[in-house]
Amino acid sequence: MTGKKFRKVEHTRVAQAVVEQFEQMILHGSLRDGEKLPGERELSEQLEVSRQTLREALKTLEQLGLVEAKQGGGTYIADIVGSAVSKPLIGLFSRHEEAYIDYMEFRVLLESKAAGLAAERATEFDRQIIQSKYDAMAAVHDQDDPNVGAELDADFHHSIAEATHNPMMIFSLRSIFELIRQGVFYNRYVVYLEAGGKDRLLEQHKAICDAIVQGDVAGAERTMSAHLTFIIDFFSDAMRMRQRFETARLRAETYGFKA
Repeated sequence: MTGKKFRKVEHTRVAQAVVEQFEQMILHGSLRDGEKLPGERELSEQLEVSRQTLREALKTLEQLGLVEAKQGGGTYIADIVGSAVSKPLIGLFSRHEEAYIDYMEFRVLLESKAAGLAAERATEFDRQIIQSKYDAMAAVHDQDDPNVGAELDADFHHSIAEATHNPMMIFSLRSIFELIRQGVFYNRYVVYLEAGGKDRLLEQHKAICDAIVQGDVAGAERTMSAHLTFIIDFFSDAMRMRQRFETARLRAETYGFKA
């Protein structure tokens, strides 16, 4: 964690003011789950409070479940988001590909609105971050590694969620994007198999990025919806093709043919 992220506390109730600053930063995504806080000396200097006041504030935050101290390992922002989907349900999703369509339909509804809000509300800093996330995807475009692409894809979409400046939107989408990072869904593998599929994904991300950076609300919603719908249609076609192949294979076996 580099750079000064905290401001001097001016309130009379200093410890409570420190707690409130942490809560605001967690709420708006400036401090993320698992992020390690600076050491006591550095943090107290950034906040311009005494170490005793800082300890009192951190104790309150720990009681609230917002930070956790690890023995000999420092203090971290707690995992307050977790996952919007339970582990058993994740298992079902990974074993039954038709559930992917439901997941993507949910994303269309939520992320199209998020893209529009990002275009409307993004600050110059937000726009720079979104642009940098797209640039990172473009930089590795020639690599045939869907795992790398999935990680950067999630980062790009997450940066858009953060630019909405809506905490509920940010936290809801953050947990959903973790499913991409965990490899629960393999849409990129499917798209990568199609000639030109990877190029189309990058073009779609560029269109989304451009619309948000230019403040085009309607364009951002339209391009995000088109991008996610493209993936749904692509996956649906691939799923139907596999089902037809399996049906034909079983039918062939009844006639004594073997694949």
